[in-house]
Amino acid sequence: MEPLNELIARHYTRGDLGAALLAALGERAALPPAALMELLGAVDEFHVGGRAATIALAEDLALQPGQNVLDIGCGLGGTARLLATRHGVRVTGIDLTAEYVDVGNSLNARLGLSGQIDLVCGSALTLPFAARSFDAATMLHVGMNIADKVALFVQIASMLKPGGQIAIYDIMRTGGGALTFPLPWAGDASLSFVAAPLDYRRALTKAGFVVRGQINERERACAFFAEMAARAGPAPALGLGMLMGAEAAQKLAHIRTQIEAGLLAPIQILANIP
Repeated sequence: MEPLNELIARHYTRGDLGAALLAALGERAALPPAALMELLGAVDEFHVGGRAATIALAEDLALQPGQNVLDIGCGLGGTARLLATRHGVRVTGIDLTAEYVDVGNSLNARLGLSGQIDLVCGSALTLPFAARSFDAATMLHVGMNIADKVALFVQIASMLKPGGQIAIYDIMRTGGGALTFPLPWAGDASLSFVAAPLDYRRALTKAGFVVRGQINERERACAFFAEMAARAGPAPALGLGMLMGAEAAQKLAHIRTQIEAGLLAPIQILANIP
């Protein structure tokens, strides 16, 4: 049987993402770095709420210039680029999907950010970094693919300096009933490990974190989907559909329906190591 990590990586792998991204950008690929990065936000912020959600999360972390941040499940590096450019931090990202990491590092080079951001391919359950080397960690829409939340947070806790923070922004279970697939993170239930906020808080506590706060971002999510639906015409070439393949419309419809019904919600949790 194929290892779970390989199945998850395959779920996200497109195979021609770099070429497709450049084709969608066209002449806009030559835009100045700031303008290009703004344009890329439509595709490299692969989570409900997009860039606005990332900005809100970063503000709650109150990052300081020069800090080292670990981005778990970094994807194409959208969150890493926002943190680096807006807050002056150095970001190390890790993701299971090699294609995402390769394309993300290519984008960092194009934007002149290679010296400030490093994306590597690997598992959040076996982090290949020096212990106590990060001031903060971020994790956006990642835990839905990880069954053992305690093991995940133990790994992250070992990477953080005393007082280090973690900001989590995951889709969590907020109501009863069976989930309808496919969803952006899983084609079926075999790759989906959605948990309730209480499960996250308990896992964080077992790993040595002190939970500081929790925010339900359901209203932000509903507004995000309503805005997407209000746009006239077909889905844009440069958008989240690029990362979700032929089932993109179905995946987005399913997650929107289940968030609006109260089964799921994007939840932000902040915690720190004493």
